[in-house]
Amino acid sequence: MKTFLSMIMLLAGSTGMMAQSTTESQVMQSINNQMADSIPMDSIFRYEDLAEVVVKGTLPHTRLRGNSMVTTIVGSALSKSGTAKEMLGKVPGMTQSGDEPQVLGKGTPVYYINGRKMQDNDELKRLRSEEIHSVEVITNPGALYDATVSAVVKIKTVKRKGDGFGFDAMAANNQDLRYGYTDPSSTVNLRYRHNSLDLFGMVNYWKWDTVNDSYPLQVAWIKKDGALWENTQNTTLRHDHNMQGMNYNLGFNYQISRDHSIGMRVDKHDKFNSGVKAHIGTEMKEHFLGNNAGIADIITQNSSCQDDKQRQPYSWDGNAYYNGKVGKMGIDFNFDFKTFKSEERNTITEWATKDRTGEPTSHLGQEQDSKADLIANKLVLSYPIWRGQLEAGTEMSFVTRTNKYTITNYPLPQTDSEVKEKNIAAFVQYGCEIPVVGSFNAGLRYEHVGFDYTDNIDGEKSMSRFTDELFPSISWARRFGQIQASMAWSVKTVRPDYQMLDESVIYINSYSLQQGNPQLRNAIMNEVSANMNWRWLNLYMAYERRDHAHTMWSYIYNDEGVILVKNINLEKPVRNIAAFLSASPSFGFYSMNWTAGWQKFFYSQTLADPREASGQRTVEYKKPIMFFDFNNTFRLKHSWQFEANMNIYTKGDVMNYRLTAPSYNLRLVVQKCWLKDDALCLRVSASDVLQKTGTKMELDCGYYVLNQETKNNQHRLDVSLRYTFNASNNKYKGTGAGKDAQGRM
Repeated sequence: MKTFLSMIMLLAGSTGMMAQSTTESQVMQSINNQMADSIPMDSIFRYEDLAEVVVKGTLPHTRLRGNSMVTTIVGSALSKSGTAKEMLGKVPGMTQSGDEPQVLGKGTPVYYINGRKMQDNDELKRLRSEEIHSVEVITNPGALYDATVSAVVKIKTVKRKGDGFGFDAMAANNQDLRYGYTDPSSTVNLRYRHNSLDLFGMVNYWKWDTVNDSYPLQVAWIKKDGALWENTQNTTLRHDHNMQGMNYNLGFNYQISRDHSIGMRVDKHDKFNSGVKAHIGTEMKEHFLGNNAGIADIITQNSSCQDDKQRQPYSWDGNAYYNGKVGKMGIDFNFDFKTFKSEERNTITEWATKDRTGEPTSHLGQEQDSKADLIANKLVLSYPIWRGQLEAGTEMSFVTRTNKYTITNYPLPQTDSEVKEKNIAAFVQYGCEIPVVGSFNAGLRYEHVGFDYTDNIDGEKSMSRFTDELFPSISWARRFGQIQASMAWSVKTVRPDYQMLDESVIYINSYSLQQGNPQLRNAIMNEVSANMNWRWLNLYMAYERRDHAHTMWSYIYNDEGVILVKNINLEKPVRNIAAFLSASPSFGFYSMNWTAGWQKFFYSQTLADPREASGQRTVEYKKPIMFFDFNNTFRLKHSWQFEANMNIYTKGDVMNYRLTAPSYNLRLVVQKCWLKDDALCLRVSASDVLQKTGTKMELDCGYYVLNQETKNNQHRLDVSLRYTFNASNNKYKGTGAGKDAQGRM
């Protein structure tokens, strides 16, 4: 169960290396993540190919293609970077935020692997960098993508050749150096290729334990009986997350002919022995703000232990595709489904002392059952017209989610709700290249989104709403000698996720409650961006205006100091400007990817504050954030590789909260490979070597201020061993004749 404090910890950790313009939406939309393997659409004529300009040089190299950056991975230092998750943070245009790769200025992207949308975010841990051919980073996606998508990363894997059986196996152990947890994992990928048929399957076991230490200091000013009191909550909070599970997939690709291919993949995710143990200690101090010195401070202590057991009875997702060409018309069709059910049982024991001594004062129980089903499909038709290509299509998704919540021994109502959402979209996009002028791409997307919220207990709280919106986009790209340049403008939206819309009141502790808000409006974003590339140097700049931005807000729940936290829309637009300069040259055995970034938000708000004579005060958020990535790779003889990577971000403002301390993350890696084509590879990495990845932030609501310090658990030692058999066996069966004569010749 997501509590306010755990979400604040996530909020603090998600800013990571990069204070993205989408950080706040990431935090509140951390429910779903995204899946891998299909046939590349090389035979289909696409606009992106028109705008391609290749920069000559040694690998790795990055080029602009329209408004995206394409980096070749195969044959470069990046191809020996461990998992895809480790590698992506070093790709030009991306960064590493905590443990997650993110797009500069955009936050967490939507991933596509060989044209298929990734549904399981852990797939990036299972996909190896050696399997990746190229990575395309799209910073301003056009009409072909959902209007909520602010960035797209398209991963193209190495096209395997030859027939026969092949496999790769990986075994790893991740050792927590601070708390002592040992987390083994292993993956086996199986492949069988015969002529035009490709069969594949995967089995993955994983275990993950992590600890979050947090120290929230909450101060609220409450008027009680005509007097003003200052309530201070000083809390120590520790969450031990213990998770274990297995993943499986099975699928096929079949090349019917040169112009027609089909494929299907099904994934199953099992979770067992998963849960969260939380220890919370709080001291509440009520201080009278007045002239009567005879009124003494009231100090109370409280502590609790929470044991949250999580069970996932089932979780399936799958994809089927057809990719073809009829005459000059290209056809790309995808069908996806996802279904899962989760159950949580949380027991809470509370004491009247901060150190949990004496007899417990209360026992509470929380139960929450959720179920969700998704069906989606997308059809894209493409046709060459004049100097370019016209693409048009439709995309539909239908989601049903049910949620039940009950709590015992506390006066909160139970909830039983159902949410149904349908999204029906139509889009058209045309791209062409005009000599001398450059390449143009213009698109328009229409989305009809219907939302039905049904409260099965209190029908008066049920509601229905729908929106009909248009999302235009336009981009231009041109080459000026060795300089490539592009500009783009688009309109996007951020829709609240289902948890943010859930009206259930969740118990956190004796002084804190959390509630969703089904009245939340969609946020609307207008963005203009520019990109310039010269050989190994890239400059990206962007301006964004966001209306109805989502954030968390606090309310005084009662005169006992209890705080209720809800999701709201900000009344004023939020603006931000960002600039990122990246350099990724190679010098013999040394390859680097360095990035310097700057981002500044512009926002002010008038807050209700009973301490002020006027009853209110104005707060401005405009302090910029600087951040730096220093990724260094040294490739030596005999397949030795060393890496030293450092991420830094400074203090500054992000939307309506402040980062009040800098953060540093140093990561060291040593790798050694053996056998032909480096088939056997040992990789050892140490993360957060300096133990300086903690985050400090402040959220100011006027009558309530939260200061939060979080110590992220990233100080780890990771050891992995990978073996690949028959990765790209040549299917040519001839052994030749006259070998001796050929040798002499």
